[in-house]
Amino acid sequence: MRPSKNQPNLFQKGRYLVTACILIIGFLLGASVTAWGGEVLDDSLSPQKQYGIQFQWAHRGNAKNLTKEEFHLLRSSVAGVEVYLDTAAYEGRRARIYIGLPRQIEGYSSTEEFLLSWTTDRIFSAGSVRPGNRALLFDGVVGSAVMVEMFTFILEIDARHLNGKIQYAPFYEIETY
Repeated sequence: MRPSKNQPNLFQKGRYLVTACILIIGFLLGASVTAWGGEVLDDSLSPQKQYGIQFQWAHRGNAKNLTKEEFHLLRSSVAGVEVYLDTAAYEGRRARIYIGLPRQIEGYSSTEEFLLSWTTDRIFSAGSVRPGNRALLFDGVVGSAVMVEMFTFILEIDARHLNGKIQYAPFYEIETY
C-alpha cells in the first residue's frame, strides 16, 4: 500500500529520523468522560499550549539486532508542561489523584503500542499510562486549593499505527477516602 500525500513513508531510503507534528490539545477536561467513578478535576487554570514535537527512532544503530517492535518504536518528549488542578473542594481531605487517557487517540490506530510516561518536579509521582487507562499521581492529604505540577512527558508509539496528527487530552480525576 502506498502512503497518501498526508502520510509520510516512514521507511523511505532507510531514514532513522521521523518528524511528526503532534498537537496536544491543552489539558481541558470539559469533554472528558471517565469510567472509574472518580470526580474529574478542573485544570482550566493550566496554561493552554500546543506542542510541536519531533519523534526520533528510539533505537539507533544496527537494525539487524532489533525486534520488529524495537525497529518501529518512536520516542519524543516535551518538558515544562505546567498543570494546575482546582482542588479547592478537597483541601484538607485525604485523596488519590489520577491521570488518564481516552481510549481512542486521534491519529493513532492502536491502544497497546501507545505509552505516555512522565516525570515530575514537585508533589506528584512519576509513572506511565496507556489509552483507556489511568495511573496514580498522588495519594495523601490535599494541601492547597490549587495543586501545581511541572511535568516532562515522554511519548512512545509504534510508527506502524500512525494515521494522522496525534491529538489527545489527558484528564485528571480525584477520589477521596
